[in-house]
Amino acid sequence: MTQPALSRQILALEEELDERLLDRNRVSVQLTDAGRTFYSQTCKILAQVDMAVAAVHEVGEGVGGELIICNDWRMGNQLVPASLIEFRARHPRAEVTLQDKKVKDQLKLILNQRAHVGFAVRELLPKHRDLREMLLLRSPLGVFLPPAHALARRQSVRLAELADETWILFDPKEVPDYQDYLKRLCRLSGFTPRFGITAATLEGLIGRVASGYGIALMPEHIMRTSMEQVAFVLTDCSPIELCAIWHGQNKSKLLQQYLNILRRNLTLAKSKSAT
Repeated sequence: MTQPALSRQILALEEELDERLLDRNRVSVQLTDAGRTFYSQTCKILAQVDMAVAAVHEVGEGVGGELIICNDWRMGNQLVPASLIEFRARHPRAEVTLQDKKVKDQLKLILNQRAHVGFAVRELLPKHRDLREMLLLRSPLGVFLPPAHALARRQSVRLAELADETWILFDPKEVPDYQDYLKRLCRLSGFTPRFGITAATLEGLIGRVASGYGIALMPEHIMRTSMEQVAFVLTDCSPIELCAIWHGQNKSKLLQQYLNILRRNLTLAKSKSAT
């Protein structure tokens, strides 16, 4: 840049700021107090731009950026925390954001590509062309029964044998699709279920069953929380399938790396269970 052009740009900047940035004479040019402040702040801005460029390159290389994971932790699955531990160890410069979301909220975020991965029961998922799934767990369905119930000592029970029971549900605000799912299962067994009181938490549901308010249907892998108060008896219902879900058009390298870790952990878990 020629000297006259540089001088014109500095004069234009001073006019825009309405402040003198330079003290000029025939011998030297020095920064004013305003000039030193402006110079200091612009250096910080340029450094931030450099950092932003480096961060973008890290995202493109799959070593940095943000991975957003949604989960309803009440579903319980050891593959999720194990995969997160490994991912964070392998990608220390990536930020992992966990969001506690119900299935419907997970779907909205994932389909709008505002989250990368979610975890949901396949039977509760809608059909969507952009939704991809990875089966993580099949869990048999059973019922929580009061210890004194006539069927409490059975190893298994047909759902049709429970036609006269009162069913305790999770609060629809907490698990909105649970009631419809249970209705479908009962109708397949030839009856319409009678519903009783609801519970906001798993502990509350167990407490209501133990207190004789009714029975509840639950996956086997969740029932391991507290079995001192109630009995758990397997049913003839098909197992539920817990899946990882993501948007098929999401090209995030962090997403692909996390899914690879999840697949590897799933393979290891299957190998251990086989032996």
